[in-house]
Amino acid sequence: MKKIRLNDIKNFIRTVLMNNFLYKALSLAIAVMAWLIIINVADPVTTKSFKGLTVEVINKSAISSINQVYEVVEGNTVDFTVKGKASIIKNLSLNDFTATADLSKLSPVYATDINVVCNKVENIEIDSGNKMLIVKLEDIAEKNMQVTVETTGDVAEGYYVGDYEVRPNMIMIAGGKSKIEQVDSIKLSVDVSGAKKSFYSKIIPVAYDKEGNELDSSYYTFYNGDNMITDIDVGVTIYNTKTLPVVIKVTGTPKEGFVYNNEYEYTPEVVTVGGSNKKLSKIDALEIPVDITGAGESYEINVDIAGYLPSGLKLVSEEENVSVRVKMDGVVSNNILVSLNDIEIRNLKDGLQASFSDQSTGVVLGLSGTGEQIDSYTSENVGAYIDLSNIGEGLCNAPVRYDNVPDNLITSGNSVVAVNITSKNNAGATSVNSPAP
Repeated sequence: MKKIRLNDIKNFIRTVLMNNFLYKALSLAIAVMAWLIIINVADPVTTKSFKGLTVEVINKSAISSINQVYEVVEGNTVDFTVKGKASIIKNLSLNDFTATADLSKLSPVYATDINVVCNKVENIEIDSGNKMLIVKLEDIAEKNMQVTVETTGDVAEGYYVGDYEVRPNMIMIAGGKSKIEQVDSIKLSVDVSGAKKSFYSKIIPVAYDKEGNELDSSYYTFYNGDNMITDIDVGVTIYNTKTLPVVIKVTGTPKEGFVYNNEYEYTPEVVTVGGSNKKLSKIDALEIPVDITGAGESYEINVDIAGYLPSGLKLVSEEENVSVRVKMDGVVSNNILVSLNDIEIRNLKDGLQASFSDQSTGVVLGLSGTGEQIDSYTSENVGAYIDLSNIGEGLCNAPVRYDNVPDNLITSGNSVVAVNITSKNNAGATSVNSPAP
């Protein structure tokens, strides 16, 4: 193998490379420039703007460690521009970027830089305009609150929502002092649409102000004891329903001068209740008592339905009360002179005859009741009679009774008539009002 000498290398450089060197250097420069022109024409440098990238706050413990919370005043999102080759830039989307703000680097005016990075490529320039995250700090406050449940949607027809079981039913809410002061209630919203049976669900608690407006949950943290929680277990009991007729039971005595004549009206006439099938099977009507003791004229009352439901049943109907109006009539009095001719003699022994000792007078029947009750009575239709069972000859006083008048309307006491009973063989005796033989 031939050995390459230094002089040979020098001769090669002098004769090959250095020959027409100026032209060769110029050609190389032209070639490089042409290459650069081609590259920039085919894949030029361009820019692209992005808007609304959410800023992730990191190192939050730097604030919580001093028993404070933060609220972002400015910088929740950031707009930025990227610069790079068109072939790279055109394929980038907002999802390819991440923006972070480090709370451990807060300035004395509570601001920190927003750092935007691309997760997809590296050789691009990102310009966020030196945007900063600005926060305000506030002392942490806490409040223990009871959890309430509200439902949305409608259960299946023939069913209703019964009881709720909430675990835990008392929680602590923590946040900035001004935010905690806004909280009036903690609610769990449970969807019961189409439900036919009981169920359990995990529900995120939501804070509300006094006006019932939902508050931004991002400002609050919920605790059960020392444990932070994100949801609460809710058990919802779904019951069957049953429609019951309402039965009014009037008791008591109205005040003097008035009488109850079994007249009343009420609404609703039916109610719907819910409960287990076992409980519902034991009731067919809802009885509502109404005490009219001491009442005069018309007596009206609203009766709480729930107070008369058996244990284990709940009212499903919208009406919470039964409205009852009981009619009382004013009492009037009337005296009827019952003629002796209108008094029937009953059960006179065979062979005897009876006559009234005083043919000139009758008896007075005193009546007391409503006008409707007593106005129609006359001497002829009261059904007056005397009963002479087991009475022999002689003079006797027989009480007058009335077939057609209720005892509660009679106020005259026991009226009596003098009757003379004699044998039919006694000449001159006359029988009156005896039944035909």
